[in-house]
Amino acid sequence: MLWPWHFVHLSSDEKDHRRRLLDQYAVYSQLSILVPILSYQVYRLIVWLLSEKWRAHVAYTALGQSPVGLESARGWSRIAARQWRSTVWWLNGEISPNLGVRGRWIAAVAWTCWLLFLCINQTGDDYFHVTKRFGSIAAAQLPIHYMLSMRNRYSPLAVIFGTSHEQLIHWHQICGRIIMILIGLHGALYINYFVLTGILVERLQTRPSMTGLLCLALMSVLTITSIEKCRQWSYRAFYFCHLAIGLVVLPILFFHTSHLRLYVIETLALFIADRILRRIDTITDSVTITQVPATDLLRVQVHIPASKVSRFQAKPGQHVYMCVSIGSGCSGANRLLSNPFTVANISAGEITLLLRTRRGPTTQMLLTHADRLNAQPVIDIEGPYGTSVDIADVTGKFDRILLVAGGIGATFVLPVHRALREHFDGEVGGHKRLNFTWALRSAAEVAWAAELEHQVFADNPDVHIYLTRQASLEHSFPNSSSEGMEMGELRTSDGLVGKSKTHMGRPNLREIVDQTFSYHGEESVAVFFCGPHDMGHELRAHVGRWVATGRSVFWRQESFGS
Repeated sequence: MLWPWHFVHLSSDEKDHRRRLLDQYAVYSQLSILVPILSYQVYRLIVWLLSEKWRAHVAYTALGQSPVGLESARGWSRIAARQWRSTVWWLNGEISPNLGVRGRWIAAVAWTCWLLFLCINQTGDDYFHVTKRFGSIAAAQLPIHYMLSMRNRYSPLAVIFGTSHEQLIHWHQICGRIIMILIGLHGALYINYFVLTGILVERLQTRPSMTGLLCLALMSVLTITSIEKCRQWSYRAFYFCHLAIGLVVLPILFFHTSHLRLYVIETLALFIADRILRRIDTITDSVTITQVPATDLLRVQVHIPASKVSRFQAKPGQHVYMCVSIGSGCSGANRLLSNPFTVANISAGEITLLLRTRRGPTTQMLLTHADRLNAQPVIDIEGPYGTSVDIADVTGKFDRILLVAGGIGATFVLPVHRALREHFDGEVGGHKRLNFTWALRSAAEVAWAAELEHQVFADNPDVHIYLTRQASLEHSFPNSSSEGMEMGELRTSDGLVGKSKTHMGRPNLREIVDQTFSYHGEESVAVFFCGPHDMGHELRAHVGRWVATGRSVFWRQESFGS
């Protein structure tokens, strides 16, 4: 195989030129983030202009003043719109279960190829140039990598893209893997040189080599512990390992070489700013914890200051991060770990969280305080966060709205349903545009929602509750952790829960979707889902059949998974 790079000896001027190119391309790689940012803003502008143009065409048609050829133009625009919707739907679909979204994979490959091009362009046949280039460009990506993990409400990328950290975290993971590839190549090429020249032992005793090898080892551990199976095995172990290594590698890189120090300082500044802003936005207060009878559900009621009430009430479907006090309180390393929970309800000066007890320390600690007399543990609540739902925007753009929840996923869907119904109260026949399906284990699990939604559940033909487990099964296995139980197929019968008609067994998602889309061929539909992954995968497949026919669909799936 023809290897283009060789060990070359350079003069002082040539080394200075190489250093200038190394610094220059590292800056190019960092500034490259502006390209997707600007491209996205241009995309949003084009979508807005096209939507305005379409409205103008509709107005012309309504007035009977359509210019000659407009119908033909509209025919072509319909075809183009159909193809575009199908393409966007395909890009947002998974390659296969648990392997990630196609669009992210395509973007990741494109970004990797671009960075690899920057790593080899203008390196000539200089082996050391391309080796150093891999390291400098990897370090230049660190500030972007850390920026993608920022969780505070003023996160620059979250503000620019109009999203929240739970969406950006996927790109944080992708960026981390790309950085690991570049660092791995950087280290492998240096070790290859040391071995070929017989100076491995000698060079490993120098500061640059020692710090570089240590950084490579730590980054490898960080990458391994970030694998989904490791996170599922122990999220706490993953989190502390991730955080500790993420901080430790910064001073190591600082002393590795002086040329990387600017990027280390940028990264550290972003991390500190994020922590300070998040801490300022954190509520520390005592909470009331009760257990929903005959279930493994806990209801946590948190008092919030008047200054934050408007933020919680602004949009439904938001979530908070909760740190549970262990020992003396949420302090030190314990404060760094928190878990996300959706805000199930907002009342005067109080929010309600609902969670299912698992084997993790957070829910187990809350369970020890449940229903105890005068037991009000102190916790930290950070938020609210989330790309929450703009009700006016949804109701204005879409003719029908389908809400589907599985089990505890109703903590997201129910507030959205409540807000939509309040919006439709002033619209004649507005409630007919709304369809809500909730699949859960037993009637006992509906109790918390029935208290909040008694007027909504009562004799409402648009609310469909499916109970997928018999009461005896719920008592036999109260701590079952299988998230797929909401999809369990059982016998069929009818009953009443909170004055709402219920069904026993698995909901027929295909029938529900087809019924929603069959009212009128031109209607646009918004679909909101929160629940088990398998249930969401099946629901999305059924909705996808209608997207393929050209229907305009907005899909929103809420999850905190990877």
